[in-house]
Amino acid sequence: MNRKYSLPVLTFVAATAKASGCATCGGGDNLQLATAANSVLWALLTLVGFIFLATAATVYYLWRKASTPIPPHLQLIESLNPADAED
Repeated sequence: MNRKYSLPVLTFVAATAKASGCATCGGGDNLQLATAANSVLWALLTLVGFIFLATAATVYYLWRKASTPIPPHLQLIESLNPADAED
């Protein structure tokens, strides 16, 4: 083997020997802790999803309201002059 490849290979071998998950991720003896961690993860993902959906729903609602025509009784009357406002 080439000498220039020996350091990366040794580093890889040394790192894989030390790599192991914690008791929660690696399937340790504490099953309740792993279940609780998974529940918290799903709750946080649900919360983030709800925030994204609520933002999208708000944008859709505002877009739909902006694209509807203004009813005739709410349109501005442009033929008024200041003298008509006093009456």
